[in-house]
Amino acid sequence: MKSNLSIIIMIVFIFACISLKANVLVFGGDRDYPPYEYIDENGDYTGFNVDIMRAVARVLGMDLEIELGEWNYIVEKMKSGQLDGLLGMAVTAEREKLYSFSIPHNYLYMSIFHRKNTSISSVEELRDKEIIVQKNGVMHDYLLENSITDKIITVEMPLDGLKMLSSGKGDFGLFGKYQGLYLAKQNNLKNLAVFENAVFERDYCFAVSKENQDLLGLLNKGLLFIRDSGEYREIYKKWFGTLDWFEGNVQNIVFWGTIVILLFLIVVFVLSIWNSTLKKLVEKRTEELTSRISEYDSLQNKIRALHEVTLQMKKCSDEEEVYDLVVKAAREILKYDYYSLDIVEGDFLVAKRYSDTIEINSNVPKYEGIAGRTLKTGETIVVDDITSVDYALPSSNKIRSLISIPMGSFGVFQTVSLKLAAFSREDVELAELLIYHAVGAIDIIRKTKEISFLAFHDSLTGLYNRTFFDEEILRMDTSRNLPISLIFGDVNGLKIINDSYGHFYGDEYLKTVAGTIKSSCRQEDLVVRWGGDEFVVLLFRTSEQQAREIIFRIESNLVAIRDFPVAVSVSFGVSTKTSKDQNIANLIEEAEFEMYNQKGLSKKSGKTMK
Repeated sequence: MKSNLSIIIMIVFIFACISLKANVLVFGGDRDYPPYEYIDENGDYTGFNVDIMRAVARVLGMDLEIELGEWNYIVEKMKSGQLDGLLGMAVTAEREKLYSFSIPHNYLYMSIFHRKNTSISSVEELRDKEIIVQKNGVMHDYLLENSITDKIITVEMPLDGLKMLSSGKGDFGLFGKYQGLYLAKQNNLKNLAVFENAVFERDYCFAVSKENQDLLGLLNKGLLFIRDSGEYREIYKKWFGTLDWFEGNVQNIVFWGTIVILLFLIVVFVLSIWNSTLKKLVEKRTEELTSRISEYDSLQNKIRALHEVTLQMKKCSDEEEVYDLVVKAAREILKYDYYSLDIVEGDFLVAKRYSDTIEINSNVPKYEGIAGRTLKTGETIVVDDITSVDYALPSSNKIRSLISIPMGSFGVFQTVSLKLAAFSREDVELAELLIYHAVGAIDIIRKTKEISFLAFHDSLTGLYNRTFFDEEILRMDTSRNLPISLIFGDVNGLKIINDSYGHFYGDEYLKTVAGTIKSSCRQEDLVVRWGGDEFVVLLFRTSEQQAREIIFRIESNLVAIRDFPVAVSVSFGVSTKTSKDQNIANLIEEAEFEMYNQKGLSKKSGKTMK
């Protein structure tokens, strides 16, 4: 199935890129923002963003020109239309008003840097400390907006701040995580470390103008293709290295594992030749070692079993399958009798899987109780005596101890016991290992669904796009679906709305029209945003008369909208295919021609906006 998807995407690329081949696309970026985009010592353009853009352009067959310069200058060129897009921009609510963003090709994590001889356990410890930040950057704004401290040291560039922190000035620094690590490594700032929990994160994407939705769709498909081919991972590893702890430390694991085994063999050998006068001591030690070996074997068996579960998780295509594997492992491998797997839905934690042998809180506010604290802090909480925790909200008075493990931002996994201090360090670590892989599987499933959705849906209205229409018509254009009717609609006066009230208001207007058309049609009808202010409805096994009845229903519902200071108006045309020999392209032309005739009649009758 994966190879079929790759073939389909490649076919779409070949046709979609023909219109771009004649023009050179110009993308801009920051000349001094390593490791994402910068000019190296040889004067070459390089960085993660540059490599990703070049890879996407190559698979799309686009002619690409990259321009790196001072960031504010590049942004102004983008605003004035001199650039087709930006190599990388963090997504914010304000920027979404100006640009359209691709699916993320990376994430920016704003993190706390500190000297290795100091430590920090939470963001709250920043209060009233001397903090170094980039002047007018997002972290500077964060300190001011949240009144974290008055002792702020501002610098022009992150490298200046990191050098200052390394030299002993300031208590902490707030900078982008991977940029900071890259600069620290390149400049040999070995006494600096980064706090593991990010202060906040932002999606990092290609940015194009709001009007250039065709280019946005191609960029999304290009990203999807290089992720599917494995090229994205290679570029990521080139600039940021592996994120897998085991992969990065396998040599140390083998070395120390060998040392441990050798030491164990030496102990056994020494015990075997020990003087007979120490027989009782040897017997006692032998019993202890036998017990430890048994525990070690039990631990290894659990780890192997958990490994098998994680391999199964990688094959899951639905979150429900991951939930089932988690509770199966909790029961059969970790031997937990009482458990609850809670997933965030809106403002609540909803129990998706739980043991039926004890009461559970099936639906609670997501930041309340021990589960809420776990989700909010992102840290595992182990409670030996639940009566000692004042914010606990136990579902049963039988509960005495528990483990509460965060599942990223997705939810919380908890296991409880009716005994005090029932859980060992091994229990906690094995449970965290299980949940770590479950979170990874869920994240892949969600991102895969998101990418698939964006490939075949319009990002503004949520309706199907022309790519999906083209694929669906190939599948459904058969004799058994005749007659096939097609409605072509064009929103009246959208330019005037945009000019009078702004594009944000125009977007809301378009979304309302799209939602009304969708809700007015039947469940089996295919509603498509054709482009700009145009919509197409494809109706299988539907006569022209039935199609016109649907148009009448749509127009009636549009007239009833009172959310805008102007009347909502759409011109429609319809055409019907009654013979297998008729061409769908001609059907579209006929419906569009009738729509323009209707639009002309509307103008003469004064129904369009003046």
